[in-house]
Amino acid sequence: MKKITTYCVIALATIPIHLSATLANQLPQSQVVQDAFLGCANPEYPFIEKRFWPTQTSALAIDIQSNGVVLLKENVKIPIDGGTLSAQSASYDSNSQSVQEIQQGSLYYLDSYFQFQSGSLNGQSKNFSFVDGKSYLAQRNLLIEYESLTGEFGTNLLFNDARLTSCLDPLSGWQISGKTIAINESSQRGYVKDLSLHVRNKKVLKLPYFPFTTSSERLSGFLEPDIGITSDGLDLYVPYFLVLSGKSDITMAPRLLRDRGVGLEVNYRYLTRDNLNNYLDLMYFPGDKKAKKYYALNDARWAFKLKDSRQWHNINGEISWAKSSDPMVLLDLPSSLTSVANQQDHYLPQSMKVSTNVNNLSISIARQGYQSLNPFLSGGYVKEPEVELAYQSFIGPLSYFGRILYSDFDANQKNYNSFTGSTNLITGSRTVAEIGSSSRHQVGFLNIALNGSVITKKYSLNTTSNELNSSTIPSFDATFSATARQVMPQGVSLITPSLLYARTNYQDQSLDPVFDLHIRSGHYLGPHNKDIFFGKDRVADQEYVLAQIKWQAHLNNRHRVLFQLTKKNELQASKVFNQMLGLDLKPDQRTGLKAQWDGLQTNAVIEIKYSHITNQTNFMNAYYEIQLQETQLSVSRKFRRQVPLLGRVNELDYGEVTLDHNLAQGYRFLAGISKDLSSNKNLASYFGIGYENCCVALKLFASDKRLSKYDFLNAVSLDVEAQAWENMISIENKSRINFEFELKGITGSKTQLNKFFSSTFANF
Repeated sequence: MKKITTYCVIALATIPIHLSATLANQLPQSQVVQDAFLGCANPEYPFIEKRFWPTQTSALAIDIQSNGVVLLKENVKIPIDGGTLSAQSASYDSNSQSVQEIQQGSLYYLDSYFQFQSGSLNGQSKNFSFVDGKSYLAQRNLLIEYESLTGEFGTNLLFNDARLTSCLDPLSGWQISGKTIAINESSQRGYVKDLSLHVRNKKVLKLPYFPFTTSSERLSGFLEPDIGITSDGLDLYVPYFLVLSGKSDITMAPRLLRDRGVGLEVNYRYLTRDNLNNYLDLMYFPGDKKAKKYYALNDARWAFKLKDSRQWHNINGEISWAKSSDPMVLLDLPSSLTSVANQQDHYLPQSMKVSTNVNNLSISIARQGYQSLNPFLSGGYVKEPEVELAYQSFIGPLSYFGRILYSDFDANQKNYNSFTGSTNLITGSRTVAEIGSSSRHQVGFLNIALNGSVITKKYSLNTTSNELNSSTIPSFDATFSATARQVMPQGVSLITPSLLYARTNYQDQSLDPVFDLHIRSGHYLGPHNKDIFFGKDRVADQEYVLAQIKWQAHLNNRHRVLFQLTKKNELQASKVFNQMLGLDLKPDQRTGLKAQWDGLQTNAVIEIKYSHITNQTNFMNAYYEIQLQETQLSVSRKFRRQVPLLGRVNELDYGEVTLDHNLAQGYRFLAGISKDLSSNKNLASYFGIGYENCCVALKLFASDKRLSKYDFLNAVSLDVEAQAWENMISIENKSRINFEFELKGITGSKTQLNKFFSSTFANF
């Protein structure tokens, strides 16, 4: 079997297949309709409209026998339910509605053709028997030659000593021969026994049994195989798509990776409601030869992710739970079937939540945790449980709210290959209470929004018997805005100037622990991004004034234009922020500019944030996309300075270019590159070319991935960890070449999974 597989791979990857095909846009509409799934049809077997079917039996010579049997000769036409029968000669019994001794027959039945040298059929039972002929199944554009064919129309077809293809010329395309080809028209499935696959008249594969589908509907069957040449050697998997019910299906793919071993990937999808898509992704390798060599891992490597959302009356339940055998398995064994995590993810979620709403009161209970995908870091904290009670009431223009959030934090340690994160994690609980009110008023053309709140925090730590002092922090903000509307011949334009004043009092929180705090990057600038931190462990003191003017136009041709200018003046520097970073930053002034164009064929956006105190651009995002009839081109760049994770002096500067172009005669080309402009290093690049017609679909896809290295380990004194990081970077740099093929009418397309060429990088 191994030799056969290798021969199949080499033959399919190296032999060019040149096939003639009639394009869909060159066919009469009736022919396109009969085979909309494939977009083409066989011109030798045209669609016949019902008005052209014969309505009565006819022949050039008619001889009525004494027993009532009618002998028909020359240009015989017999109408049947669902089609028509033509023949050179036949005997017809109207009492039993049977046709016997058919010579040189041609049956058109439900848009399909059955041609044969001799045979018989019964109009009542729909049983038939044909000898030495060919059949054309229009729904899948399949042409089958056979020595004999028996069965029952609408139920089953059994071809013996048959040859099957969807190519107009099998000698320059592909053909499957089998001892038996069976098709169940009720289930719309079939199978081939003693299969031999010929490509350009050369046998490349032999199988004892092969199932397939005979419909374009969502049915079980093999999807197109995926063959890859990667940094880990040959990568081969053949996915099988199984429909479990109208609301669930599963795709299973055995996978062979030469340098690592044999594994299995599974994608299970199901609906709990019409708008709730849930799934379970699983990958499993019982043994990884390469990981054993480099990481000393002898155990199985696996990963899974479950996403489930349900609703019972006013009770909602959500599960997002992922886990892996080790942090590196998803980088070592990237998949085009499962989506446990992408290359940009730093962790796997392990969370559950149940919530309900009763009038103005909401209650939720959650468990929240994460598995780190960085082998040098611990898993951080896990919240078990986190309970939130919230109430909100509206009285005219006023609204009042109150919220209590209780979280219990425990350590979620994860060791890997002798490297560990911090083991001195403080554990305990945190209670955050917040009360506040908001009001909305309109005075003439002026809109006024006032918000005020008070946050109280209290901690109870397991390392001490005494509770820490609580912190009470008030905050207030006021926004003044107005909108002017102008109707133009081209559409409608809106201009909105606004002024925001915000203040949060200072409270010393240096003794409070840090459980789930994350610093926002400095580029966030706007009235809806007031907080410096994610999380509740630090509430930053700040006082600033923010002015903004926003102009947008909605044009009649569905184009949209946006221009926005923002200026933020800090009246005082944040003491809490300076204490956390150990810095003495002065009050800053920031300016932001955003311009955007959304059109039918072009989309463009540029966004810049500039710091006056440092005279530097902290953030820049630029994107341009053009979509023509045959071409899609996009160019983007994103720049960030002073990313807290990387330290004050670090920068992220990325650029990306992608191209997707449909060529003539069924070819498609796409390419892309993502580059770290700071280090002048290519992060990811791909190149793909595809070809598709009524006979085959071929896809060749090459990709290369390189990881950027940042000084995460500056604070670590162990040189062995720094060296291990270097080794890991080199091991995880990957290249691969994928080859996929689809035999039209036999193997299913992965478009059932909404996948063609997976995006190597997006939304970075």
